[in-house]
Amino acid sequence: MNLFSGVWANGPTYEDWTKYLLSAPDYRLEQVLRGKWPYLEVVRKDRLREYQKGPCDPQRDPQGCQGRMPWAEAQAHEFYLPMSSLEATREVARDLRRAWQRFEERYYWRVITELNNPAFWFAYCWAGIRGPELNPPTPEMRLMVPSEGVDTAFLQAATRQGALDVGRWASAGLHSLDRYLPVPQVDPREFCDGLGMQILPLMYIPGFKVLLQGHEIFRTPGYPSRPLWFNWDEANARVERAMQKALTEYYLDYQKEVAQILLTPRPSTPQEVLNLLPGGDFRSLAAPRVYLPVPWQGHLLGGGSVVAPVYTELVPTDPTALWNGIQSLWNAYKGLIDRAGSEVEKVYYYVHFYRAARTLFDSKAFYGLPGMEVVKESLVNLVEAPLRSLAQTIPVLRGCAGSLDQVASCAALALKKVDLAVKGVGNLQELLGGSAQGEPIKAGRESPGLWKFEEAKRWLPPASLPVYESFGYASFFQAQNILEATTVPDIRNVDLSSVNLGNWISWAWNQLSRLVVYWHIPLTIDARVEYCPPCVIAYPSLPLEGPVQPLAIPPYVLPFALERTHWRWVSVPEGYEVPGVKGTPYKPLGDLSALTSLVDLSAFYRVLLGR
Repeated sequence: MNLFSGVWANGPTYEDWTKYLLSAPDYRLEQVLRGKWPYLEVVRKDRLREYQKGPCDPQRDPQGCQGRMPWAEAQAHEFYLPMSSLEATREVARDLRRAWQRFEERYYWRVITELNNPAFWFAYCWAGIRGPELNPPTPEMRLMVPSEGVDTAFLQAATRQGALDVGRWASAGLHSLDRYLPVPQVDPREFCDGLGMQILPLMYIPGFKVLLQGHEIFRTPGYPSRPLWFNWDEANARVERAMQKALTEYYLDYQKEVAQILLTPRPSTPQEVLNLLPGGDFRSLAAPRVYLPVPWQGHLLGGGSVVAPVYTELVPTDPTALWNGIQSLWNAYKGLIDRAGSEVEKVYYYVHFYRAARTLFDSKAFYGLPGMEVVKESLVNLVEAPLRSLAQTIPVLRGCAGSLDQVASCAALALKKVDLAVKGVGNLQELLGGSAQGEPIKAGRESPGLWKFEEAKRWLPPASLPVYESFGYASFFQAQNILEATTVPDIRNVDLSSVNLGNWISWAWNQLSRLVVYWHIPLTIDARVEYCPPCVIAYPSLPLEGPVQPLAIPPYVLPFALERTHWRWVSVPEGYEVPGVKGTPYKPLGDLSALTSLVDLSAFYRVLLGR
């Protein structure tokens, strides 16, 4: 595909942009069989322009070099990103969830244990009572379509027939525990560090009532909910001290753990990665589980992202699964075509979808694979009827006949005439007729190629390498920190899309189970006269009007106003900007060095990629 063809827009053109663009995916399948890892390329457009002008020596030609980019910077215009498996990035997302859960548990139990010392200190720090290990499930891949990345004209056209889900962060709603239990789900040593038994100063004098021969004669004010006396100053000091420790030391541990998770390749050496590439034919490649991150300034706030382009499998080996994947691509396109496309634009879609799929099916990776002929016939059945029907309604296409290949080739040539007419070379009315399209054909603000066809690729899911190469897009895993002001647990974590009694009860329990409370024990003093021999016995007994009582302590819920790490999967059309990144690939911000000992990923990947 010519990345920069068909730019039919007024105003700024795509060539004026200076962002990182996804270049043509070139996975060199033959090289993969020779033991070189697949990658994709991104291009810094402004640097490429400077590089194409040739070298410039400011000492020899100061006038000619005025306003020019330094030559070393212009040379650094191509960057190579190794591919990772989708499953490996899902495992990274699971580990990010577990890191947050660990921080959340340490935060809460430090506060509640220090506040309720010595009772909770005995239970957790001394006796070591604890619940099961944190073991979150692997989260599902959820594609996000960043609204700021979609051409506004396309988005307006696609939303005319109703709301269009442009997606949320895959991590949305997942900063929580899977179960909120009344016992810690981390080793108590993780929140008992530096915490000793503390009896003084005295925290409270319990409320009580007195019974005489079973009849109540006295109770303290507010019994059983309120103690007779409570040391509010000490309670506030304990909570503040515990929160300070959690939001500094434990939070720093969380950020260190996140950095380690995100920036550590899996496997940990180039040779271990290459050992996952078997020799032989394409069908032996399978889907090796590999995570090869690229810090694009890193994930910290004000940075960019840690990214990893992903594949579902290197090469499909099951024709049925391949066809199901193509149908899912078709369904994504078809839904957007019906929303956003005019009649002639639909022809563009069908022609280019068909050609991309035929290129895929004719790939050498599928030579000799049984069942591919059936897949090719299914493609014809999918596209033929709507394409032939549309062609008969548009004057410039009415002469297209023959097999579907012939119709698609004829339509592609005819649409070139439409391209010229849009640019003012030809009669657009004569080519298209009076009502062939409901809106002008045009490009987006900076969109190369058939702009709506390209924009629709943002809705396409992760796929195999041949699918990416044929359709001209790639999917990325991305992680970055977002500054949030919320509570722990996150009070927003309720799924409003499916409100029911079950999820509301779960949400309410999560919030109530993590309130900041001091647990006090109301007493009952039961005085009785016994006659064996006659004596009077007064003793405390279990309260008759309620068990242990909670006393809410400010701030009542645990606040959080710091960075949290979020993750997502996004698809990027060929020739378009990679969203969510800043700066330069492989150049992490200096702050990251304080969190983890970074592996030299550039050297690591040079061995893998052979360049």
